[in-house]
Amino acid sequence: MKITFVLLISLFTFTASAQIERQPAVAKADSAQQTPVADNKADKQRRKERFRELDLTREQKGKLKEIMQSGKAAKDEIENNTQLSDDDKKKQLHELKKAQAQKIQAILTPEQREKFKASKPNNP
Repeated sequence: MKITFVLLISLFTFTASAQIERQPAVAKADSAQQTPVADNKADKQRRKERFRELDLTREQKGKLKEIMQSGKAAKDEIENNTQLSDDDKKKQLHELKKAQAQKIQAILTPEQREKFKASKPNNP
């Protein structure tokens, strides 16, 4: 009788622990699959943090806001242009991004440019 009782308790404990171990694995799989919206929010947050670290003046912040707004409008215009092929859109978006980066670099001081380059995500 004691042996049967011990076996039942052992079986129950083993089954319960196996279920507990599976739950975190499922949670990890769910959190690993980020949606494009979540990625976009994370990118936006990183960008904001990079600019916050530059300690921009009020004037620089105003100019940066203008650059970002005009860039967003131009991006939307390119993306919504039904006469462009996907390759053309990709090329124009790349050019827009490059032009926007040049405009941003132009409003920064040399020290801020160095800080900005050093804070790039793919900078070693």
